[in-house]
Amino acid sequence: MRLVLLCCAATLLALPMGCGPAPRASGGNDALSVDSLRAQNARLRDRNQDLRDSLQLREDIETGQYYRTLRTLKDRLARLTYEVQLLRKGGLTVTVLPVDSLFASAGTNVDSSGAAQLEALAQQLESTYPNRTVRVESHADAAGLGDALKKEFDSSWELSAARATTIVHRLVALTSMDRSQFEAVGYGASRPRASNDTPTGRRRNRRVRIAVLPHPHDYTRPFQTTW
Repeated sequence: MRLVLLCCAATLLALPMGCGPAPRASGGNDALSVDSLRAQNARLRDRNQDLRDSLQLREDIETGQYYRTLRTLKDRLARLTYEVQLLRKGGLTVTVLPVDSLFASAGTNVDSSGAAQLEALAQQLESTYPNRTVRVESHADAAGLGDALKKEFDSSWELSAARATTIVHRLVALTSMDRSQFEAVGYGASRPRASNDTPTGRRRNRRVRIAVLPHPHDYTRPFQTTW
């Protein structure tokens, strides 16, 4: 009898406690539901924005704003393209001056004729391009240096650089433009514009080119080629 009671007690202890069914684990499914709702909400927001953009585009087309904006963008692109091309060419040429008319005895000292030309050039630059960068390019022929110049310069490249620097100093002194607006470049005989086989060709190659550089980032104005 005692053995039977012990077996019954063990059986009762093994049974689950409580009258209702065991609760189910929660959390995983709820998290999935929240993520799904968030994703759906994001899709609805994107769709709503697409509809707003479509309505705005239709309104812009009906009022002409779309075409005005498109024309403005085309003008800006055209101006930017134009100015980039100018940069590749070294800027917009203002004038080309013969070296023989600027420097005395083919050296680096500006003579009276050259001084008058540079004074007129300075007035033109200051009145027309006061905010632009000015590039002074000096070129030489391929005849080489004379004995006198060889004592001071090793090559025509150094001679042309010295001439460009001399002109820049003159222009800075003759204008109120900042010296940072000027560039001096010496090309020597590397960029001939005529044959070096004749005196006329060599004279054409001995030249100084004055150019102004555009600002490619400044293309908000209407496209013009006469800036």
